[in-house]
Amino acid sequence: MLNLRLEFTKLKRRSFLLSLVVIIIVGLVWSGVVINYELVKTHRSYNAIYDMAYMNDLILPLFISVLASRLLELEHLGKTFKLLQTSNESPWQLFKAKLTLMAIFAFVVSLLQTIFLKFIIQAAQINVSSLQLTFSLLTTFLVCIFLSCLHLCLAFIYQKPSVTVVTGLIGAFLSFVGISALPLPIRFFVPWQYFSMMGMAKRITGAHTYLFQYDNNYPFKLVALLLIILLAVFISKRLIRKADLL
Repeated sequence: MLNLRLEFTKLKRRSFLLSLVVIIIVGLVWSGVVINYELVKTHRSYNAIYDMAYMNDLILPLFISVLASRLLELEHLGKTFKLLQTSNESPWQLFKAKLTLMAIFAFVVSLLQTIFLKFIIQAAQINVSSLQLTFSLLTTFLVCIFLSCLHLCLAFIYQKPSVTVVTGLIGAFLSFVGISALPLPIRFFVPWQYFSMMGMAKRITGAHTYLFQYDNNYPFKLVALLLIILLAVFISKRLIRKADLL
């Protein structure tokens, strides 16, 4: 808890929040334009949920990679890891505090997106249930947690912030250029597109257009996603303990 309070104190001394806000605003505006265009044709709430998840494949990996790199930038510049040797703290404890902070950011962004999504769907006079919105929020939040763990681990190991950010950019680009058309085993190794891949809505090809509906495999996806997060945390713990952070 002390580490977490310390992280909030550090945030007050940094001015990187503006770039994160800009990323989210651009993402919401872009998503709103795409969703409104699609809803006119399909009048399906699952269409909007899928479109938001698909846009997240591009926007949120960039948001998370920038956040992770900036959270660790001060530690690398100030040689914080050397100071940890003189106290009872460890890099893993610092990792947990920063991951908790990123989880708070992830929840706020997920909640904001869900409210925005509800507003757009209802403005189009289309019904959407609270359960649909809850599952959409849950999936976005869990994928954000996984990607936060991934990028935070990279930010710990590599001193250059560009490594983490460029990885997020590459992942976002791969997710957005049509990797969804590839077989599932290949897509599994591109976690930046988990927002759409692990989502509750799926897109199928109809006679003349795409159809959007609930994915019956969603409960299994949710369980798989939770297991992937646990595995990511376990691997991150081992890598950070073995890494030369000095």
